[in-house]
Amino acid sequence: YLLVEEGFTNGAIPSEYGLLSDLIILDLNFNNLTGSIPESIYGLTKLFQLDLNDNSLNGTISQSIDNLIFLQLLQLQANQLTGTIPESMGQLDILGVLELFSNQLEGSMPPSVCQQRGINRFNLTTLTADCNPNDVHFVNCSVPDCCTACPF
Repeated sequence: YLLVEEGFTNGAIPSEYGLLSDLIILDLNFNNLTGSIPESIYGLTKLFQLDLNDNSLNGTISQSIDNLIFLQLLQLQANQLTGTIPESMGQLDILGVLELFSNQLEGSMPPSVCQQRGINRFNLTTLTADCNPNDVHFVNCSVPDCCTACPF
């Protein structure tokens, strides 16, 4: 695994991280990372944990997120991500934690993602987003039918 957290790095996520084909955990949270998530990261097909929270990442979440078929934990909260949540995220069948709040995401939570909450009680036990309609940027995601919480 690759663990570089809590203020040890800044700048862009190196696209070369995508060459680490056997990587199972990529934890880069609580740094000062900027720029978008490199497309190469979505090619790390053995990843089961991706922690990029509490940085200054921008751009969108790629439709290629569904390549991460073993992903169990995805933490993207507290960045500056924009756009909508990809429908392809609903293909992550064993995802248990999805944290998307404190970003600038908009639109609706894809139905395929919400359906993961109902498949069995072990799937997607935590799903958070900026779903308060009073927020400037918000994701339409009802609680408790889809999202488990609308922090802040």
